[in-house]
Amino acid sequence: MEGVLIPHFPHGNSNMERILSAICRLILFSSLVWSHRDAVSPDMVGPIWGPGSGCRRHLAFLEGGTGIEIMTPPQLEGDWVSTRCEVRPGPEFITRKYRFESDLSFVLHQFYYSDNTCHTPSYSLRIRGKLILGAASLAVVGATIAEYELDRISLVAFNSKTADHLSNLLNDTCLNHIGASTGFLPNERVHLLNSGRDDNIVDCTPDIGLTLHELQLIRQQSRFETRPEKRENINWNELFMGDIHSNWASRQTYRPQFFQAPLRKYIENYQECEICKIVHDGSEIEPPSLPKRPQYVPVPLRGEWASINCESKQMYFLTRHLMFLNNSMWEGHYHFYKGPLCRTAVYTLSVKGTYSEPVASKVVRGGTNVTFKTLAMTVMPQHKDIIRTLNALSRGACNQNIWKLGRTNDITGAGNCASIGPEMPLVEYDLLTIEDSPLSGLLMYTGQSPSDGGIKDSKWNRPTAYQEPMVHCEGYFPTHLASGSRNSITDHVILYETLLCYLTYQIIYYIAGIS
Repeated sequence: MEGVLIPHFPHGNSNMERILSAICRLILFSSLVWSHRDAVSPDMVGPIWGPGSGCRRHLAFLEGGTGIEIMTPPQLEGDWVSTRCEVRPGPEFITRKYRFESDLSFVLHQFYYSDNTCHTPSYSLRIRGKLILGAASLAVVGATIAEYELDRISLVAFNSKTADHLSNLLNDTCLNHIGASTGFLPNERVHLLNSGRDDNIVDCTPDIGLTLHELQLIRQQSRFETRPEKRENINWNELFMGDIHSNWASRQTYRPQFFQAPLRKYIENYQECEICKIVHDGSEIEPPSLPKRPQYVPVPLRGEWASINCESKQMYFLTRHLMFLNNSMWEGHYHFYKGPLCRTAVYTLSVKGTYSEPVASKVVRGGTNVTFKTLAMTVMPQHKDIIRTLNALSRGACNQNIWKLGRTNDITGAGNCASIGPEMPLVEYDLLTIEDSPLSGLLMYTGQSPSDGGIKDSKWNRPTAYQEPMVHCEGYFPTHLASGSRNSITDHVILYETLLCYLTYQIIYYIAGIS
């Protein structure tokens, strides 16, 4: 166990000294066994954040909005980068590097890859333009609406296969306008949009499915975290930009309603985010290549997982808590709130059901297909406004439920109560993956819901991208996916227990010495 201080326990001659020393060493030995328990027991059970904490404590922390400040209006000047290999609907594997100047002019780099680890670049885009910030969004509280003007967009393909594919997507007018009537070559810069060339502006970006509508919805937040074990305070900024429509054909006309994965403001010499530096150092000609990892890792549906952020979903905010039980059973608790910091609870929706055997996705590399069946559903209202709404909806339907604050109602057999919950049983075809993040620990990503507000109710509606992640917070810990995130936390527990033992030893030894 590296990095853990082992204090010296003196070996005295008295029986008391021997007994105290033995007790302290026994405590330390027990802690060491705990820290390596996951290496010898694949079915280990116990919360990742130590006994007595787990998911509820984590969710309570999120509910308070502790350490988070929403910046209104957003202060965008600087470089913003991806913290992981992002997956967009399609699927598309991408990393982003966005730079904004003080006048809100920007240069955006988007790097696309042929693999789900973002190790092998296929092409890059360099986008130049200007952002025009508008008013606060009425639909998405805490966000700012914006418009943008594009000046120039260039593309570089990095292999013949990608160059041929992209040139085949462009229509003849575009090919002739950019001077590539017979296609274009690898590593050759091609201007898909150049408003400064002449008055006859031709925009070829729709042909390759590119849209910058993510710039139309923006939220910036500052996060503050105290890490006593390192005696330091950490502050970083995140930039949330509008989501990409789940249907390729609707991208060009869709105005974002919630957010995609956040970008992090780049800080020079910030050692905790290796990927941030790799992405920041990439360029249009020399794109970033993230570290290679297994293309597919089976997802063990065990343990408990909770939202890592207060999540924004189409005009509402929530946190999620999923529990995977034995015999292919699962539970989900969805806590809905007013406001982007999840401080004012509105209601909690709880579901129970079964799930299918996980199977590797044939569409999304690295993804796992799982089918969830919901068999029971309850709702607990937690705000007076939702009480009035639910009681109004219940008239003449919904089993004539009378809703009261804090009382849970079972709506499993609600029949035609579609305004409150879907008819049971509900089957959803989902997409999952698990990643070990050096920034956050072990994360589970579930599939992005359809942008039109529908549900994943058929194989054809199965997602091809992911929504915000959930962090492993309690229960079975899949050690074969982790690179030490559990041990780093457990080491702090061991250090605390060892120092406490040592302090106790010294106090008793001192008292015994003066008595």
